[in-house]
Amino acid sequence: MNPDPVWSMLNYALHLIGLLICLGGLTLARKPRHRLLGRMLAGGGFLVAASPTLYALVVGT
Repeated sequence: MNPDPVWSMLNYALHLIGLLICLGGLTLARKPRHRLLGRMLAGGGFLVAASPTLYALVVGT
C-alpha cells in the first residue's frame, strides 16, 4: 500500500488543526489574565501545523 495519499491528507489535517489551535491561543492571549496560556497554546498550535514540514525536513522526503 502506498502511504502517499494518507500522508497528504494527514498533512492537510495537521495544518488545519494547528491553525485552529494557534488562532484560539492568540485569541486567548488578548486577555491579560490568560496571556501566558494563550501564548503557549499559540506556540503549540504552530508546532502542530509545522510538524509535517519539519518531519519532511528531518527524514529528507
